Amino acid sequence: MTESLTVLMLIFTGGIWSTIVNLTLFQYSLASGRSLQEAMTMTFVSLILIQFFKAYNFRSETKSILNRPFANRWLNIAIGWELAMLAAIIYIPVLRNMFGTFLLTPQDMVIVLSSAGSVVPVIELLKWFIRKKHPSFTEPSGS
Repeated sequence: MTESLTVLMLIFTGGIWSTIVNLTLFQYSLASGRSLQEAMTMTFVSLILIQFFKAYNFRSETKSILNRPFANRWLNIAIGWELAMLAAIIYIPVLRNMFGTFLLTPQDMVIVLSSAGSVVPVIELLKWFIRKKHPSFTEPSGS
């Protein structure tokens, strides 16, 4: 298996899973009686968080996310900064009004975090499958 094919498989799988999760979350939010604004905010937050989970998971094409997950200092700083900005537009009233977001409850955040975090086992399963089917596959040099 080539390195580029592995990368494409990971990107494709992550993208399809992200689509499924976010469309399902949006439909669930509306069906559970939440307002359109709340459903949109939950989906917006999930969309952002799922990208963060994928950023950590895509650090390696074959190694687990559990292998030194916070080793990249600059990635940690960038995600920390973006999480602060995300929290600001949800929890600071002036910014919430400006961006049209909804104040999410702790229950909403648990739903959003578990939805977004579901990408981790999906990508990990694909990496495990790649390692199992192609044991000679190693990381590209310089990674």
